[in-house]
Amino acid sequence: MAMEVLILLAGLLIYAGYGIYGLCWLGAAAIVTFLAGLALPKRKWLFWPVIIVNAGLLAVIRLQPVTGVGIAAPLGVSYFTLQIISYLADVRRGKYPPEKNPLTFALYLTYFPHLLLGPIESFDHMKKALGERKITWDGLSAGALRAVWGAFKMLVISASAGVVVGAISASPEKYQGAYALFAMLLYSIELYGDFSGGIDIVLGVSQMLGLGLSENFDAPYFSQTVAEFWRRWHMTLGDWLKNYIYIPLGGNRKGKARRVLNLIVTFLISGLWHGVHYILWGLFNGILVSLGNCLKTKYKTLNRAVTYLLISILWSFFIWPDTMTALKSIASLFTTFNYGALAADILSLGLNAGEWIVFLCSLIILWMNDWKKDRLAVAFAGFSPAARVAVIGALGLLVLVFGMYGIGFEAEQFIYSSF
Repeated sequence: MAMEVLILLAGLLIYAGYGIYGLCWLGAAAIVTFLAGLALPKRKWLFWPVIIVNAGLLAVIRLQPVTGVGIAAPLGVSYFTLQIISYLADVRRGKYPPEKNPLTFALYLTYFPHLLLGPIESFDHMKKALGERKITWDGLSAGALRAVWGAFKMLVISASAGVVVGAISASPEKYQGAYALFAMLLYSIELYGDFSGGIDIVLGVSQMLGLGLSENFDAPYFSQTVAEFWRRWHMTLGDWLKNYIYIPLGGNRKGKARRVLNLIVTFLISGLWHGVHYILWGLFNGILVSLGNCLKTKYKTLNRAVTYLLISILWSFFIWPDTMTALKSIASLFTTFNYGALAADILSLGLNAGEWIVFLCSLIILWMNDWKKDRLAVAFAGFSPAARVAVIGALGLLVLVFGMYGIGFEAEQFIYSSF
């Protein structure tokens, strides 16, 4: 119990470093949710007021660019709001009784490692992980390797891709056609490296502390359809949307037309959760997911290439700062065919020849890890303690030598922490 108290206090102190305002918001949300949960079995009417307030505040934050009504958003508000909603919904429907231990509940809602990026945990899973928490040598070594691997993905792979994407997206009028497509394809790598790398750090640190949190990625770019991609990308958000939006709307139980509508509404809500600029992105994803296997062929490699291309094009709404610029960049793919100019300019987009070589070699390592990660984990578990330390040290050395570090880097610079 002493370790749990220490983890909680350490997390709250770190969170307080980003502002007392956010700490007060998080603390108030935790207290209100804890008390509401205790009262729900006898006062079910409390559910909707608490949900409406929390979801309403998040909606106001997300709609600020349109409405002009602004509320300063505390760090991680999107993540702990979803956990508040899931906890109260589960208690209300009797999935599990309300938690009576305030420490356990506080750790669930405010556990700092996953407050920035996820994963979005259900309360019953988090409570089980806390109850089974045990620090072991296997956990320490595997967790350290995963955390360093996450740093490699973020600081070597994602940061390298981000240099080129940033150069192209900074001048959308100049860089159209092939340049825009190149930025889209690279942004898929940048976002995956940044987000999944951050999750690896969260899960690695948690594993070192003896906590087994939920996986959030399962080699998503090996997917053969857009629907499969969304089952393998940000999986805890997908599960949340499925359990608390899609299924309550009727899921696939009310006919094909209703299923399509439910999917589109669910992805529209996902788009709004990211921000008002991403609603159209959510709509397009909902349409493609509702198509299911319609675009799938008998050729796996072709299916994966097409899925990667479609997902990359839709990431345009994340690359460019407004919807119109993103749409213009997508349109330029079909009107501007300047691939020769891109080939000639490849070394003037932020990376020199040596950095390109490091980036491409890193991509091969990433691809091999996603392809054979289970076998690699088993192999690492069979290493001696000295060999494990050597592997972790070697990977850490690669990060130190080849990583790209911006001046004054902070946690808010993780791409997904802004959502």
